[in-house]
Parts: sequence; C-alpha cells; structure tokens
Amino acid sequence: MASKLLIQRELPAHIQFTQSLSCPIEGSLSDSTAHSLTLEQLVQMSANGFDKLNALELTYAPLKGSAPLRTAIVNFHHQLNHHQCPLNEDNVLTFCGAQEALSAIYQCLLQPDDEIIVVTPNYPSLSNMAEKSGCIVKPIELSALKNWQFNIEDVKARISKKTKLIVINSPHNPTGSIIDSDLAEQILLLAKAYDCYLLADDVSQASNYNNLALSHRFLDYDKAIVVSVMSKSFGLAGIRIGWVVSQNKAILKQLLAIKSLSSICCSAIDERLAEIALQQSEKIIALNNQIIKTNIEHFNAFIQTHSDIFQWHPPQAGLLSLVEVNTEQPIELWARGLAEQTGLLVLPACLFGQAGQYFRLGLGKNNFKFLLTKLDEYVSS
Repeated sequence: MASKLLIQRELPAHIQFTQSLSCPIEGSLSDSTAHSLTLEQLVQMSANGFDKLNALELTYAPLKGSAPLRTAIVNFHHQLNHHQCPLNEDNVLTFCGAQEALSAIYQCLLQPDDEIIVVTPNYPSLSNMAEKSGCIVKPIELSALKNWQFNIEDVKARISKKTKLIVINSPHNPTGSIIDSDLAEQILLLAKAYDCYLLADDVSQASNYNNLALSHRFLDYDKAIVVSVMSKSFGLAGIRIGWVVSQNKAILKQLLAIKSLSSICCSAIDERLAEIALQQSEKIIALNNQIIKTNIEHFNAFIQTHSDIFQWHPPQAGLLSLVEVNTEQPIELWARGLAEQTGLLVLPACLFGQAGQYFRLGLGKNNFKFLLTKLDEYVSS
C-alpha cells in the first residue's frame, strides 16, 4: 500500500523568518512583550508567594482554570473597563497562551463562507485562521498617512448581514494605534445592530502609559469575547497562561470542549504564578509602563539623529510601533543584513501583512537602549 503524503504545514511568516536566519541572535528590537521578571522577583512580590508554590499539589489543574485565578482575571478586567454586567469566575476560561484561546474561538464560531472583519496589518493568525477555515476576510487596512488609525465608517463599509465576527485589537499589534472608548462604543453598537460576534484582543490593554480612554464595555454584550494573556503587558511570557472572558455560557461551554481536545488543562504551576502576577498587577504594570515610556524617549532621540534613515509614529499605547526605513534594499534583505552583521533581530512588517519598508519595533524591554547602540553602529558604518 502506498504511503500517504504528509499534509504540508507552514510556520507563521514571522516565526519562519526568524527560524530561517543562520546567524546567532543576540537581541531583538521587535519583541512584543514587556520586561520580564525572574521567578524569584515575581514570587517575592507576594507576602506568602513561596508558601503558595511549595504547598501546590502537582496534579492536573481544573479544566476551566483554578477558581482563584479566574477570580483574579475578572477583577483585573473590571479595573480596566466599565462593564455593567456582573462577572465572576464562571465567565472565565484559561488557555495555554492567547494563541490557543484564539484558535478555539475561531473553531467555535466560524464556518466556511462566514464573513469576518479584521484590521490589517495584524498578528498573522487573526487573518490566517479564518482564511484556512474557508471564511471571507474583510480587512480594514491601516495606513501611515492616517497615523495607523481607523474609524467607524471603515467598519460600516465592510459589515453586512453576512458578517459573523468582528475582530479588534487595541493597543494594536504592530502599529501602536488604539481604539478609544468612544470608538469602542460605536463598534459595540454596530455589532449589536448586525447581531454578530465581537472578539476583542486586549493582550496589551494595560500598557496605557499615556492614560488614554481605553476602557470599554464589550462584556455587556452576550456575543462579545475578550482575550488576554500573561505575556504582553505583564511581560511574563514564560507563564503560558491566556484566557477568555465572556458572559455567554454557551460559548464558554463550547470553548471548554475544544480545549479538552488540545491542552485539556493548563499547568498548575503556571496558573499559580499567574494568580500571583494578577494580584500584583498594579506594581508589575507600573514598572513595565515606565520602561516603555523611557524607551519611547530613547527612540525619539535616536530618530532625531537618524531622521534621514528612519521615520515613525510613536505608539499611542501598547508595546509596539512600525518604523519606516529609507533603504534601497527590500526590507527583508535589510533586516537579514542587520541580523548577520550585528546579531540584532528586527521583523519586517510584511510578515504581519503591511507592505512597504517597515519593521516592527518592540518597546518593552529594559535592554532597549543597549540594542539601539547596535542599530546605530550598523547604520553609521
């Protein structure tokens, strides 16, 4: 019997680009996460953190996630937003990162020929998973000429009775633009009018160092789903915990069924660490937001020195922005040359669906100023 051919799978474009580099990478200027704490630093923030870990039984975590963690997640979202609908731990489901959560949501909601509205550029899976499911993707394409911002008319131009899902992400990856409270309310009303689902990718919402009006009330709508994670605003990517919040118990039941066919449950250790982090969220977020603000100042100074090569719109919030490079080389070749000569990684924006000579700039790390010196040496040589 002839053996069947394996189904060919491809890595996401930005991961494939990184994996294709043959040189050692010593640092990244495109990292999408905030500053990371050590395990010791995190646990010491809690008065009885080590006791909590030492007493933990290393068995399966609850399928939905531990009740104390889910309660901490609800409290965290209530602090950020202005929902009127009462939420508790039963409105939360944990996942092994935001990617697993997003995949489960798309599997739960979407069928072939459904229409989905997505802002581009974006984290690739937000579009790719829908396309691979046979959905029709209606992109809202952002532009540097409009400071990477869209408005409600852009949504109205793409929504129809066939729209199954609107996907939004604020602060936006990779541009740093935002959906403020007024626009969020308009999007919510539009989703209700067309009776479609609304997915809010809020992984960087807490990175609001300019104190903008980013609060929303999406979770007052029974077809809304909010996703967040430990890796972005918290900077704790080593804690593989993401989550979904919704008042729709039928959706949560379906998502739990999908999770039971993949990870089944999260790591009990990760869930305990995530609980500690959420209880100390004000300290962690304040530290990380100050680092981002300082790094924006560093890059503004860098831009003034190299304004003939680089241009940018500083992010309104979040950890990311796009930087335009004045080079005759295609941006992918320029980025490869940078990596090969300096060990410094930057991710071309074309990997996220944005044409042009842009790369994604990550502003969350405390070694940012040092990495800028490598970029300075490269463009000055």
